[in-house]
Amino acid sequence: MLLPSGGFITIGDRSTINHYVVINGEGGITIGYDVMIAAFCSMFAANHNFSRTDIPMSLQGTSSKGGIVIENDVWIGASAVILDGVTIGRGSIVAAGSVVTRNVQPFTMVRGVPAKPFGKR
Repeated sequence: MLLPSGGFITIGDRSTINHYVVINGEGGITIGYDVMIAAFCSMFAANHNFSRTDIPMSLQGTSSKGGIVIENDVWIGASAVILDGVTIGRGSIVAAGSVVTRNVQPFTMVRGVPAKPFGKR
């Protein structure tokens, strides 16, 4: 499900998006070429505001830390979650089930919640 939500989603040549993927591009999402996105992944390029306690969170709107950038030749494993403000560097691998909250350096393999490096390729 591709949801620009007032932002944008760009997808490079030869990139594949598997079944049941949710991409919310409110803050902008750029996906490079030759990217593989496995089933059940989610990407959210914005967050709900919640700093005020005098009004419901649902009425406080959203903001973005700059969206999401996935560079070329990246493999994102099944059920991974990519959050706003993250760049995943060229040639990287995100293990299945990981939650990516910080930038991933090029050719780095990350896993876990939150995702942390565990090797290079």
